[in-house]
Amino acid sequence: MVVPALFKLEPKESLEELYDFEKELEELRRGYEDGRIVAVLGLRRMGKSSLLRSFLNSFSIPHVYIDARRVAVATGRATTRGFMEEVGRALAEFMRREAPLRDKLAEALRRVRGVSVGLSPVTVTLSWGRERADLISLMEAVDEVVGRAGRRLALAIDEAQELRGIGVDIPRRLAYIYDNLHNVVVFVSGSQVGLLYDVLKLDSPQSPLYGRAVFEVKMRRLRREEAVDFLKRGFQQAGIHVSQRELEEAVDSLDGIIGWLTYFGWSRVVGAKSLEEILDAAARQEAEEISRFLAKSRSEARYRAILKAVAARPMRWSEIKRVLEAEEGAAVDDRNLTDLLHRLEKVGLLEKREGLYAIPDPVVRLAVERYISTAPA
Repeated sequence: MVVPALFKLEPKESLEELYDFEKELEELRRGYEDGRIVAVLGLRRMGKSSLLRSFLNSFSIPHVYIDARRVAVATGRATTRGFMEEVGRALAEFMRREAPLRDKLAEALRRVRGVSVGLSPVTVTLSWGRERADLISLMEAVDEVVGRAGRRLALAIDEAQELRGIGVDIPRRLAYIYDNLHNVVVFVSGSQVGLLYDVLKLDSPQSPLYGRAVFEVKMRRLRREEAVDFLKRGFQQAGIHVSQRELEEAVDSLDGIIGWLTYFGWSRVVGAKSLEEILDAAARQEAEEISRFLAKSRSEARYRAILKAVAARPMRWSEIKRVLEAEEGAAVDDRNLTDLLHRLEKVGLLEKREGLYAIPDPVVRLAVERYISTAPA
């Protein structure tokens, strides 16, 4: 069975594969034409990477695309070396796409300390040791070449929150690009809105980026009719009949989150028999990821208790405090509780609306209900 483009699990690469996000695409276009920094914000599985990649590819925008998730692939955590390797890979991909500029880009980059460029095949290697290549010098070289060609470059950093703690002052470098490199527009995306702001520190007066205008594009859940239409289109492409009732039940369960709707469609196409089977498989995957996150914290037991309580129903801060105190049989420090809730918000496991804390992702909520216990494993 051929999986249709709409149900591909990997990020989409073109508008032909992307569902109708005309408003968001128009906002990206405006940000590219009129802005200097564009932030694509949203929860996990809301389609940020697909939107950004499809926009850059389909409108033939010159771009250097840095996937911050790749920075941690080799060592399991983000490092300076991993960052330099990813930047080099992204620059090489840019040169392969932009054949008319290739020789001039190679010449400009070779003048930058710590940079080695090959053309057969195209490679860009950045030193990360004592003679470390600098992102600013690299972008100055690229800015000069694209500017002379009358073009505007998009420097895209996907999942920017993954760059926390790599030893590279990202806000200072982006502020320099903002102020000085007028042929470069920076795009940053992040799954966790809080962590994105931790990386860029947009709300801190001490941040080099404080006060700079940032053009925000916020991802959204699909409306009910859109979600049903998305599934219908995908199943029509696959030549599979799925009843209206099943479509509506899936939309009710997955709450317009396009990543989960895509997972449902892919699962049905490859042979899953029921919505419950698909939901349970997704919940097990999420539970494993949540458990890995919790295991890294000294507050694992409290995180588990908070998530279990809020999975049952949305709660106010005072209600969560009472649950924790009943669980532990002792008073809980107010500031500590606030910090814990803030951290869970940053990683996207909680969301606060109208004074109530809730788990915004229905599959995560199901994972906590079924597979996360209050006691650490």
